[in-house]
Amino acid sequence: MAVVKVEKRNSRDAPQTRSANNGGSLFWLQPGQVLPTGYVPITKNEDVRKCIHILADLVSNMTIKLFENGEDGDYRVKDELSKKIDVCPNNLMTRKNFIYNIVKDAIECGNKVAAVKTNGIYIENIIPWAPSTVSFVNISENGYQISHNGQRFDPDEVLHFVINPSSTTPYIGEGFTATVRQTVQDLAQAQSTKSAFLKSEYKPSLIITTNSDDEAMQTEEGRKNVLDSYVSKTKQGEPWIIPAGEIEVKTIQPLSLNDLAIADTMQLDKRAIARAFGIPPFLIGVGEFNKEAYNNFIATTILSIAMSIQQELTKKLLLSDKRYFKFNIESLMQYSISEKVAYVKEMVGGGILNRNEGRNKLGESPVDIEGMNDFVVLENYVPVAKLGDQKKLRKEDEPDE
Repeated sequence: MAVVKVEKRNSRDAPQTRSANNGGSLFWLQPGQVLPTGYVPITKNEDVRKCIHILADLVSNMTIKLFENGEDGDYRVKDELSKKIDVCPNNLMTRKNFIYNIVKDAIECGNKVAAVKTNGIYIENIIPWAPSTVSFVNISENGYQISHNGQRFDPDEVLHFVINPSSTTPYIGEGFTATVRQTVQDLAQAQSTKSAFLKSEYKPSLIITTNSDDEAMQTEEGRKNVLDSYVSKTKQGEPWIIPAGEIEVKTIQPLSLNDLAIADTMQLDKRAIARAFGIPPFLIGVGEFNKEAYNNFIATTILSIAMSIQQELTKKLLLSDKRYFKFNIESLMQYSISEKVAYVKEMVGGGILNRNEGRNKLGESPVDIEGMNDFVVLENYVPVAKLGDQKKLRKEDEPDE
C-alpha cells in the first residue's frame, strides 16, 4: 500500500513524504489487512482499466494548439514550440502516447510528474517520471517539494499534473480509483459467486417422489435401484411405465443467474464504476449509445482533464503572458455530416467564416479561387466590407457608385 513517512525531526513542522500512488490501487487494503486469495489490484479490474483507457485515449486524441491574445481576438500560433508540444513532446513518443501516459498515471495515482530538458533556450525533451519513483514532501502549509529518486525539486522546476485534488493538500491529487474501491470489491464478489454457481455440480434437473416407505429408499443403493429400474432399462426415446399413485416424476428448473439477481447486480456495479469516472455507461457496454450524453461527457469530464493539463503546460512552459495552450475539444464531439454541413453553411452565410475556413471545418483542403477567402453575408454572398452598399439599404435619392 502507499506509505506515508514522517521524517524524525525536533521541529513541529517536520516535512511529510507522500507517495505518488496516493489514491491509487494499492490503497485498497487497510493497514494490517491480509491479502485475500485471488486478490487483484483495483487498477487491474477489467471495467476500471476500460474506463481509464477511454479517458486517456480521448484526451490524447486532441490536438494541442498554441494561441496568442490579439486586439480582435486570439490567434493560433504555429512555430517550433507549438510543433514540439503537439507533435513530439518526448523524443521517444508522439504526442498521442505522451498524453496517454500522462492521463493514465494521473487518473490511477492522482499525480504525474514530468521533467523538462532544455538546451538553455529551447525545449529539447519532456520526460515523464514513473509514479513509483516520485513522492511529495510537505515543507509547510503553503508549499511542498517533489522528490524523484532521492533528489528534490521545487514545483516550478517540473511539470506536475494533478487529477482530483485532495481536500487537505490541494496541490496533490487523489485520482479516481479511490472512489470506486468498494464498487470494484462488490463486482469482484458478484463475479466470484457467478463462477462458483456455474461450476457447481448440485443442480438437479429431475425429481422423483415415491409413496413407498421401504427402508431401501433410505439408502443410496436403494434409491439407485429404483432409478435404474426405469432409466437404465428404458431405451432412449421410449416412455417410462410407472405404477400410478406410487411414483411421481417432475422436472424442475434449477436456479439461474437471473434468480440470484447477479446479472442485475453486475449491471448496476458497472454503471456505478462508470459514474465514478464520469463516463457514460454505454461506453463500457451497458445500455445504448446516446449522442447527447456522449457530447456532454466530452464537454465536462474530458474537458476538465484537458484543462488541468493545458493550464500546467501554459503556466510552466510559456514566458509570454499573452500565449496559452489549448486542446481542440471540438474534434471529439459527435455530429452527423448533415449537421456539420448545416453548421458550416450557417457560419459562412453569416460572415463568421469564409468559404475556405468552411472547407477546413469539413476536413477539406482550401482552394485557390478568387473570393474563397472573402467573408460574405446573406444568400447573395455580399462581401462583409460592402454590406452597406446594398441597394435595399440605400435611400432613394442616394446615387449609385
